[in-house]
Order: sequence, then C-alpha cells, then structure tokens
Amino acid sequence: MNTTPADEILALWVEDELHGPERAEVDAWAHSQPEWLAYREDARRLKPLLRSVLPAQEEPPYADFFNARISREIFSTEEQSGPQRRGRSSARSWLTWFMPTAAAAGMALCFWAGTHVTTGPSTASAAHNSKQAGQVVEPFLYTPESGVKAAWYASTESNGAVIVLDGVAAIPDTFEIPDTASIQEESPTTAELDR
Repeated sequence: MNTTPADEILALWVEDELHGPERAEVDAWAHSQPEWLAYREDARRLKPLLRSVLPAQEEPPYADFFNARISREIFSTEEQSGPQRRGRSSARSWLTWFMPTAAAAGMALCFWAGTHVTTGPSTASAAHNSKQAGQVVEPFLYTPESGVKAAWYASTESNGAVIVLDGVAAIPDTFEIPDTASIQEESPTTAELDR
C-alpha cells in the first residue's frame, strides 16, 4: 500500500480495532511511517489507564424520556410529510403571500410613525425656549470611565460653554485634529441677529 489510508481506517488501526485484509494493508504501510507507529503505541499505553479511571459503560440519565421524545418527533415528521389535506394547503398558500406583505406594511407604518411622531419638545427647541426666558439649560454629563469627573461651565455673555474633564490624560501637543473633525458654521446674517 503506497497511498495514505483514509482517516477512518487509520483511526481504527491506531485503536487496534481494524481486522482482516485492511489491517494487513495498513500494517504494511505503517512500517515506513514511524510517527503513526508512535501514535499507536501511545494509544495502547493510554487504553488501560482510561479503563481504570472511566466506567466501561454508563446509563444516560432519563433515557426513556429522551427516547420517547425522539420517537414523537419522528412520528410527527412522518405525519407532516404524508399527503396533506386540501384545506391545509390552501390556507398555507394564503399565508405564504399574506405574511410577507403584512410584515412589509408593518415596517413601513413603523418607519412613517417614527418620522412623524414626537414624544415632547426637542432638545434644540427646549434650549431655544430657555434662552428666551433667560435660563441656562444644564446638560446631563455622563462619563463612562470610572474616576473621571465632568464639570460644565456656561457663559451667557459669550454664549459659550466649556466641559472640563478631571481624571483624563492631557491631549499631547503633537496631536493634530483631522479636517473631518472640524465643522465650519456659516456666520449668521443680520436678519437672524435681529430676531
């Protein structure tokens, strides 16, 4: 035998479970394969050790329950593959086009509702209304890192705000902000300032 035997045959040979002419062929092939002879010797050494530690056979727990469930599944599969009644097939054909259509209509309705329904004043309108009333809207500051504290300072004269993070490493001087991170806003017109 010049070619390597199939994996299944080699596994049986290593475990000393191959018999007859196939065993003779693999034995002839293995004389020139020292690594496979070593695998077989290792398996022969481990078998008695495993037999001394593991039981020869163990009854699975609740075997009757699992066997009954498997039988029930096989029986129900055979029933379903048998001839179907005429009413069932027409109901199934009706459902095959109705269910995808209903799902698509439901998704479209949810999309429309999401774009037209609001749950209250938006953040921008709340900030605008509070500016008109002279109040300063204080945002909720969330820091996901433990040990980092955030403080928010606002200036009504300069119409600006600063968030100070305590516990965060400083940004190095060599860091350059990429062009995509900055947004250039248009300067307001005089008509907008008069409002």
